[in-house]
Order: sequence, then C-alpha cells, then structure tokens
Amino acid sequence: MLHTKSSLRKVYGDLKGMMRFEEFHELYKHAKKVKKGIIVEVGSYRGMSTVALSLGARKNVKVFAVDPHETFTGVLGGKFGEEDRAEFYKTMLKTGAYKNVRLINLTSEVITPNWQEKVGMIFIDGDHSYKGVKRDFDCWEPNLLPECIVAFDDTDRKGLGPEKLTKELVNRKVLKTEGDTGKVSFFRLANRSPKK
Repeated sequence: MLHTKSSLRKVYGDLKGMMRFEEFHELYKHAKKVKKGIIVEVGSYRGMSTVALSLGARKNVKVFAVDPHETFTGVLGGKFGEEDRAEFYKTMLKTGAYKNVRLINLTSEVITPNWQEKVGMIFIDGDHSYKGVKRDFDCWEPNLLPECIVAFDDTDRKGLGPEKLTKELVNRKVLKTEGDTGKVSFFRLANRSPKK
C-alpha cells in the first residue's frame, strides 16, 4: 500500500518511541527500495521503527524484528525490558504491522549461525556500546545481499558505539555512506557488487 507523507504522519503520531518523524519517514522510504531478501531490525523497543519498515516493505518482503526484550540498561542510561515487549505487541496490533512482522525474542548471536534468508535491508538499533553494535553487525554481515541497505541509529553521538563503528567500517571500505537523516545514517556495502 502506498502511503503519503500525511498518512504516515498520522500513523507516527499514535506511536511511542524515540524517533523523529523525519527518521521514521526515511526508514519507510528505504524499506520501499528492498526488492530482494528480507528486512531485519535489530533492537525494536516498542515498535515505532518496526512500523516504518513494515509499512514500507513490499508485499513479498518479510520484516524480522530481533529484540530479546530482556531487562537491560543502555549505555545512555535508558531502561529496557518486558514492558517494552508488551508495548511492541500493542503497536503491531494497533497498526496491522503484525501481518508482515515476525518478532524474534533472541539476540543476533543466538539466531544468526543457522540463519538461511538473505537480507535486503538491516536497521541496527540495539545495544549502543561499541562491542554490542559491532557484534550485531558482524553477526548479520554474512547474510547481507550485495545491494543491502545498512542503517544505524544514533550515529550522531560522538564516541558512542554506532558512530565509532560506522566510521571504522567506512574507513575500511566495508560500507559507503548514502546519507543521514537526523540520528539515523544509511549505507550500502562498499565491497560487493549487486548480482544482475
């Protein structure tokens, strides 16, 4: 279904999360570009960004939300846990996103060793420590299609894991920058060519 900026703003206004509308809209637009593979979101919190990905996903593209929703204190002091899983479920039901979103309540390192599906877009917004964000990227990298869109949240905070890792990956020519919207940065794989 095609959404206008106005209809997306209406959906966004009813959601709980830590994302500005411009970032929500940009995730939606990037999800629309995915023609092959699945969409993976690492760190779903209460489902706001999951909805953006779900609304943008083409009919045949599944969205996997990977978040253990266990009690956790983030590097910025945020508290996360089971209550967020309850809100996530409510968000999926309220928006209809449950139709193409699959929640996996495990960590990346538990599920990726036997993962079979190729990834056309990944949005990494989980553990923001350098070790955590690197672990998530490293776990999923073997499953990324050559044309995969790679997005990270909170890349605007100097010294925080996402900012440090993305800088490192760009310098090592693993990723090439596509652009930033607010605190979300978008990349493509630099060392792979899409198969025709």
